Amino acid sequence: MCRKRTQLTFITKLALEKRSVSLLIIVLVAALGIYSYLTLEQELFPDIEFPNITVITFYPDSNPETIDREITVPLEDAIKSIDGIRTIQSTSSESNSVILATFEFGEDMKEAERTVESSISSVNLPEFSTNPQVNRINNNQFPVMRLTIAGNRDIPSLQTVVDEMIIPQIESVGGVFRVDVSGQTDERIEIQIDDQKLEDAGLTRSDITAAVQSSNIDTSAGSLTDQGLQYPIKTSNKITSLKQLKELIIGHERHIDPVTRSMRTYTDRPVYLSDVSNVIIDTDDATTISRTNGKPSLTLFILKDPDANTVDVTDGISAITQDIPNLPEDISILVLQNDGPEVEKSLAQLFGEGSVGFLFAISVVFIFLLNFRPSIWKGAQTALRPTFIIACSIPLSVLTGVIFVNLYGISLNFMSLAGLAIAVGRVVDDSIVVLENIYRHIQMGESKYQAAIDATKEVGAAIVSSTLTTVAVFIPLTFIEGLVGQFFTPFAISVSFALLASTVVALTVVPVLSIFVLNTEQIRSSNNLTSDSSTYAQNVYIPILSWAINHKLLVIVFAVVISGSSLGLLRFIPATLFPPTESEYVTLDLKLPTSSSIGQTFQEVLKTEAMLSELEEEGIVRTYQVTMGASSNLQGIDAASAGYNLAGFFLTVDKTRQTEAVDYLNDNLILDSTTEINIEGIGSGPPAEDLQVILTGTNFTEINQAANTLVAGISTITGVKNVTSDVKDSKPQIVIKPNLEEITAQQTSVSSIASQTNQMLVGRKISEIDINDTTLDVLIIADIPDIDNINIIKGLNIETPNGQTKLGSLADIIIEDGPTSITRYDNERSISISGNITAKDTQGVGRKVDAVIDSAELPPSVTVQTGGVFDQISEGFQDLYFAMFVGVILVYLVMVICLGSLKNPFIIVLSLPLAIVGALVALTITDRSLSLSALTGFLLLIGVVVTNALVLLTFVEQLKEQGLNSYDAILEAGRIRLRPILMTAFTTTFALLPLALSSTGDGGIIGAELATVVIGGLVSNTFLTLLVIPAIYLLFQNNGPSILTRVKNATSKVFSR
Repeated sequence: MCRKRTQLTFITKLALEKRSVSLLIIVLVAALGIYSYLTLEQELFPDIEFPNITVITFYPDSNPETIDREITVPLEDAIKSIDGIRTIQSTSSESNSVILATFEFGEDMKEAERTVESSISSVNLPEFSTNPQVNRINNNQFPVMRLTIAGNRDIPSLQTVVDEMIIPQIESVGGVFRVDVSGQTDERIEIQIDDQKLEDAGLTRSDITAAVQSSNIDTSAGSLTDQGLQYPIKTSNKITSLKQLKELIIGHERHIDPVTRSMRTYTDRPVYLSDVSNVIIDTDDATTISRTNGKPSLTLFILKDPDANTVDVTDGISAITQDIPNLPEDISILVLQNDGPEVEKSLAQLFGEGSVGFLFAISVVFIFLLNFRPSIWKGAQTALRPTFIIACSIPLSVLTGVIFVNLYGISLNFMSLAGLAIAVGRVVDDSIVVLENIYRHIQMGESKYQAAIDATKEVGAAIVSSTLTTVAVFIPLTFIEGLVGQFFTPFAISVSFALLASTVVALTVVPVLSIFVLNTEQIRSSNNLTSDSSTYAQNVYIPILSWAINHKLLVIVFAVVISGSSLGLLRFIPATLFPPTESEYVTLDLKLPTSSSIGQTFQEVLKTEAMLSELEEEGIVRTYQVTMGASSNLQGIDAASAGYNLAGFFLTVDKTRQTEAVDYLNDNLILDSTTEINIEGIGSGPPAEDLQVILTGTNFTEINQAANTLVAGISTITGVKNVTSDVKDSKPQIVIKPNLEEITAQQTSVSSIASQTNQMLVGRKISEIDINDTTLDVLIIADIPDIDNINIIKGLNIETPNGQTKLGSLADIIIEDGPTSITRYDNERSISISGNITAKDTQGVGRKVDAVIDSAELPPSVTVQTGGVFDQISEGFQDLYFAMFVGVILVYLVMVICLGSLKNPFIIVLSLPLAIVGALVALTITDRSLSLSALTGFLLLIGVVVTNALVLLTFVEQLKEQGLNSYDAILEAGRIRLRPILMTAFTTTFALLPLALSSTGDGGIIGAELATVVIGGLVSNTFLTLLVIPAIYLLFQNNGPSILTRVKNATSKVFSR
């Protein structure tokens, strides 16, 4: 296909013949590209759909064993047979059940969500449990902004301001999907029943419930038609005030008539609700308590619509919260997290690095074309014109790529923009090869028009082949499932679009601009000067090349030894998923013993706030917010299984001092010896898990013993901290053990006792009433002066058909230890070991963890498997290795199709290992990690390094067609193609240099390591290719036929037998 150069010539001729139209198209494409760039949706990360679905169910005031038995296990049984489920993890803790179902990558998660919802819809759950909440996990479910609201008032008053004044304003901003509030409490009406007074009146709690419900109704009663008009009929009696509720008649006194000895109702003695209860407006028990900078507060988590622009949403919220009408003066709104500036900064940094790379690239082109004789001024004038053409071709290629990125529906995130920034170093290659050849043909005496035609025709096949091979490398990446595929696909697509555009630009725009810009007289007058200026390089290279092709085997053996030896550097290069990054956020988690009271937790919080206040005065910490009752990760499974023994701090710090803040807190924050402290700096890069080891089995005691053994062993590994298991200490609990004989005698049941006890201690909603346009729940609850006294619980009145009986006479009330949570993995009891990895070599830590597991003497019934970041590294690296393997095959096939040869593409493929040498050396020298970013660099390198070999060998074949033998063709092609090969190598290297020099801590998470690999590999491959490729080529020319004949003869003998 590519050898039919007439087709490529036709494209170039068409562009040259319609030069005015071509210029107009260039301007329009550039304008459309700029418009597309400015209108692209801006995000920090690509859209990532994690293969996870959570099922969260709340069952208020229930213990973990009840949650596990009545909610978690039935729900797990309902979903475990769903196709595509990989693992099921669950945590049953006080009042809630959390199930995390992980599906195979590639599953349709929307359909999976619907299937899960359908499967659990038929599960019979306890009466007072909530409906299970089924949610998918993707990056759109994480808040783009986190605000904290504080003021000199109590939480209910503060909440009123938030609900009525702040949240409506935020929700009015375009693109805001939902606003969640943490730390809030809802007001409610409590009917605190005095059981003694109720008993004296001869009434029951059921009488109160019936009276309130029957007196607070609004029910349709049909309709009536009169004289052609239809009137709806309804029965309505609404309680609208607390006074009205208190004065509600709940019944009449009932006593045993002393004469008839039967129950008598005294209709002249009405009983009002206030006679037997205390009716008040109170707040419910908050699940979490929020404080900001030492003051009570509420925290707002703002989520955006999936299609909304992060920057636009956060800018809109920031603007509207600065000027909320009639906001009380004591109310302050502080920003804890804002993704908008981070997105803008990351994208601006990548754009800046790409722009500097562009300037470096055209500077290299200018230097290569610069002549110092007869004067530097005239030499500069001559070099400026072709440099201008290159300066136009680079942004035009990138902007054309932007247009197709926009049409493809990819957002402008740091992966897609990194692809465009990386492409700057590659899109220049095609234009340089074409322009240098046009330059050479003009020097040979051809007209600009004919030079443009002949030069493009001469190298057209090579540049099309090299571009297609580079694009082919990325094809496997788009088909890889999992994190690697979703995360790197925008990068691959943006690079591919830019490269394809660069080929079109090289075949059309560069020849057209050459006609308008190049000065024939200047180029021809500098012919001898140009030849002389390049003679030194040629005089150095040609003798070395001549020696190399005369000592082919020695050169090839040397290349093999160098390439093989470079693999030894892998021992010194750390391996990790992504390089560490820094941001302005720090999390600080406190974990007290599970039996700790909220007062004890509050005292630890106050100590921590005192130290943070000092750091705030020093300018290290800007804002600190704490949530008591949850960890700092409010979006994860920890928040759902939290208790008041936890306190999670979220700190906003000076980004340049994040490490300093973490180290200072680790060294100086001293709390009670029983309090566990975990301090982490949040990175600005993609999400990655920490250490995770999961133990499962049938005997929980043995699992616990094995977990303790592994925790002790893993804790000794350097580079791992905060190693803990999720087996929480047992917690004392009051257990009601019914006396079945006595219960039967009283004609009641165990379930009735449990229900009534729950109603008296926790409360039960019986109705709703509207007071001052606010709907409040109405609960009935026992009026107990000291609910924490076990003797009071024994004295609770239980209503039975035989009358009221004390709970203590129907059951034994005891205190015993019980679990604070129950975890399962694939329906088996499990324990999870977690920890934070601080070492740079994450893969090395994984090997040490495996060694600890292998050396530990564990019960045979216990199964251990590692997960978390180790699993991610294993899967990610395997995916990219597979992509490289398939990429090499595709590169070979594309070259075979384009060049019409099996031999030359095979020779070029053999040069690929030469790039490994420089890449590994570059990683070692710069002390950078072998991460997914670096491996993607190797993938890109496969496509980049074939360009030089293609440019060289295609010209060799053209010279052989003109009558030269292989030896002379190699020498002549090497001499002529030396300059374009060096120009493309140096321009690519210098274009990527700003990305390679960027700090990973400042957000250069993709570009830094990827560019380092490409630069190192390109340098080694270029210089070795100039010598090794000619040697291999001549070896195949001289010995290839005999080798093929031997293979053919051997194959014939085998099949003839």
